[in-house]
Amino acid sequence: MTDRIRFRVRDAMHSRHPGPTQAKMAKDTGMNKDALSRALNGQRNFSATELAALAKTLKVSLSWLITGDPGPDGSTTPHSVESPGRIDRLAQAMAFPAGAYREVGLSTSAVTSIGDGISAEHAARMVARKLSTALGPRFVDDLAGAVEGAFGIGVFVVAEGPAFDARAMSDANVTYIVVRATGAWYQANLVLARELGELLAERHTDLAVRGHAAELWARRFAMELLLPEARLRSIDFNRQTPRELATFLWDAGVSAKALARRLSSLGIHRGPAMVHADEGTLQLLVWQDPDCLSHRRAGAFRAPRIPADLYAAHLTAMRQGLVDGTSLAWMLDTPLTEL
Repeated sequence: MTDRIRFRVRDAMHSRHPGPTQAKMAKDTGMNKDALSRALNGQRNFSATELAALAKTLKVSLSWLITGDPGPDGSTTPHSVESPGRIDRLAQAMAFPAGAYREVGLSTSAVTSIGDGISAEHAARMVARKLSTALGPRFVDDLAGAVEGAFGIGVFVVAEGPAFDARAMSDANVTYIVVRATGAWYQANLVLARELGELLAERHTDLAVRGHAAELWARRFAMELLLPEARLRSIDFNRQTPRELATFLWDAGVSAKALARRLSSLGIHRGPAMVHADEGTLQLLVWQDPDCLSHRRAGAFRAPRIPADLYAAHLTAMRQGLVDGTSLAWMLDTPLTEL
């Protein structure tokens, strides 16, 4: 993978007219000239930061630079119906983990896609059993850890802006999901489940463009995974008390709004307790159980998170002088000087 990336960087440089010298390329991207030369000759790896700068300077898609996959029209240039600034930030957030894996020579398992004949609901029931095996029936206590353990992929939480809530990435070497840092763990669970559904629905290598049909399938998958229809139909919501509602939301690991949408889609009457859903999920949970904020789940998506094996590999590589720590600092949202 390393050689293929440096060859694509060389191709992008040579395709420009006039082609930039290595000295100019290093200056434009803020790289050291010697570091660029050694990376192009295969003597060192490009860091994720350097790849992001190269993609911007060379005006090529960061997705193509890392994965080699062109856009839907075969183009290697960044383009989308969405705003360029949004895509740039999204592409950068998604590219950093791929670069981090590549820098230390790690790979992950791949998620086997679900066949066309399997419904989202059936797939969700299959995955629930798989996650329960990895972490037990209360897998929502650490959904990120359960997904990693069950599927062998990476789950990252990054301190990114409002450009995205979560995205999945898969290529020949690595498969991972990136979730934006948030204190609303009950919302993060749902988008993490949705992105797992994206991976199951189809191999997703494009960093910015989503297939509409696959996304609808993934959303149904996420709802069934966290809010199984059979469980909802076993509850008499007309008799549910506010405390029982709060307990249910905690056990399910979802927001009150998600539950309301799910009940409406299934034609289940919400019941009088759901009026408290308008107060917001966190307010409802704290009102019923003030100690819920001290549970580890409350901070599961608040701080940056990277897979333990990747973290350990980068620390080892830093001690050996093989990487400069830039990628690890970005993933941990920590100044490089503090690593």
